[in-house]
Amino acid sequence: MSLNNANRRVFLLTELFEITMGNKLDMNKMTFDAPEVNFVGRSSSNNGVAAKVDRIAGLEPYPSGDITVALGGSLGTSCLQFEPFYTSQNVAVLHALEPMSIQAKLFICSVIMFECRYKYSAFGRELNVHIRDDFNLELPVTPSGDPDWAFMEAYIDGLHSKPVTTGIRSVNVPLDIQNWKEFLVDDVLKIINGKGITIDEIAEHPGDLEAVQSGEENMGVLGLISREYCDEMDYKRVDEPCLTVARSGTSGYVAYHPNGCVVGDSAKILLLKDSSAKNVYVYLFVRTILEANRYKYCYGRKVTEDGYKNVMIKLPVKSDGSPDWVWMEQYMKSLPYSDRINL
Repeated sequence: MSLNNANRRVFLLTELFEITMGNKLDMNKMTFDAPEVNFVGRSSSNNGVAAKVDRIAGLEPYPSGDITVALGGSLGTSCLQFEPFYTSQNVAVLHALEPMSIQAKLFICSVIMFECRYKYSAFGRELNVHIRDDFNLELPVTPSGDPDWAFMEAYIDGLHSKPVTTGIRSVNVPLDIQNWKEFLVDDVLKIINGKGITIDEIAEHPGDLEAVQSGEENMGVLGLISREYCDEMDYKRVDEPCLTVARSGTSGYVAYHPNGCVVGDSAKILLLKDSSAKNVYVYLFVRTILEANRYKYCYGRKVTEDGYKNVMIKLPVKSDGSPDWVWMEQYMKSLPYSDRINL
């Protein structure tokens, strides 16, 4: 089914949805004693869900079926929520004025993100100013000019993909965090600072090395650049698996790069110091631990080398008190779909 064959008309977003500005909660003030409510932030990963938090007395969560739109961070990221939720600061919530199918909402989420990609930016044409005013989107319409919900539903249903399967049976491996030990990031990771890399440089010197800056989209990868050019410019690169952390923008966001990368001035490379630990499973385990500290870098607080070195993280340990890299690897391998990881 082709989108090019559909008649279209422009609609104001307010014609289709009641738009509110979310709960404006801070995740670092949430509690996690009996978490049951999704907490939606401004991230483009995990459908925007940062964590599950405790229900707040007197504050009813937004219902499942509403759409969240990030007004900062991963600007414009639009996600259909399938469970009740609270929101962080700068997240708008869209509630359909008329009954609307899941497929139609997913179609509209894609259109919203497309509109935001070029028309809105932080500190420029800000989305939060326009979303309840003149934000518009072009949708397929019927001959009478109404939204063609049937076309949208059929289009989404026609996007076939093969279901992902796993040969790993779900095993409840206990995470005995009380017996984990605290380490400084500097105890386990080497930090490599980047230098400025531009989109123009990547276009003029194409290659096969991932060039990484801040940002969550595509794991911060701007494009592929020449290794030889990076060496000529003395850009910091590695040719082995590594993590990167965003210094600014989406500060604290951590991504895994299986084939190494070069980083610009808004990101840093993180390498495990223990060579025996350098495999995809351990890196992904450590990435999750580091991401749990991301809330510390909201409101423009940047990741600095000295500050990040002194961040405390908890890891499983062996009887001698050193990190138990083997346990971390085996834990990751026990998770469903771990057999789908590209080694």
